[in-house]
Amino acid sequence: MASVEELEARVQELEAYEGVRRTIADYLLFHDLPGVVDQLVDLFTEDATLEISGYGEAIEGTLVGREAIRGLYGGIEEHMVKGPPTYKHITTNLRIVLEGENEAVATQYLLEMGGPQTEKGPGGGLYQERLRREEDGRWRFTKKRIIATSQQSVHEGLISDI
Repeated sequence: MASVEELEARVQELEAYEGVRRTIADYLLFHDLPGVVDQLVDLFTEDATLEISGYGEAIEGTLVGREAIRGLYGGIEEHMVKGPPTYKHITTNLRIVLEGENEAVATQYLLEMGGPQTEKGPGGGLYQERLRREEDGRWRFTKKRIIATSQQSVHEGLISDI
């Protein structure tokens, strides 16, 4: 039979997994809704890094800090408001690895309806994320990589230094 300490450790681990899942689910929903850029950006730490590759020059590159990230998502929101809704993010195969009590790494497949399409295939890709539990108890992204896989394999898209 498990000791009280072992049960407490299991509960803490389950709460960490659920906190990471909540942040990821909030990101997906907030990304697709107009008018919630502030809530979306709050899912990132102040010094977070967002890397995007394979989705075209307009959004290709690395952004550092909440304000830079806000600029990107604010522009996406403006596009959403002007035209018909184009973003509907769906992810699958979520894998979460806890690294201590306050760090986690997540990887998932991105099935993006309305995303870029190339001659090699439709949009979609991978999310690789590093999250940290902040002092307020909320898990936030410290690093997020969005990698298009319409022109490369999952193996090619994944890197180990997230």
